Amino acid sequence: DGALWSWGDGQWGQLGQGDEEPRQQPQRLCREMYGGLPAVMVACGFLHTLLLTAGGCVWSCGLGRFGPLGHNAEANELRLRLVDHFKGDQIVMVAAGGHHSVA
Repeated sequence: DGALWSWGDGQWGQLGQGDEEPRQQPQRLCREMYGGLPAVMVACGFLHTLLLTAGGCVWSCGLGRFGPLGHNAEANELRLRLVDHFKGDQIVMVAAGGHHSVA
């Protein structure tokens, strides 16, 4: 159904739950937290997460150092935030490395 679940270490917000708390078991993120569309792909970097939704939108959260979140800043994001750079584009894949991302 395109649901997104996250768990584990949330120290930098990479779980997208809106805080930096760890989760010992899977916790669902409401679709409203990522635009209401189904999740179709997730990629995890060292301390950041990328989400691709139906319709080709890219969302990111976690550690912003070195810019892997794609928001033209190094601020951490505790919740999934839309990567505005791709407005109008149909992204079909995301990948995440240690401190970098690819779409």
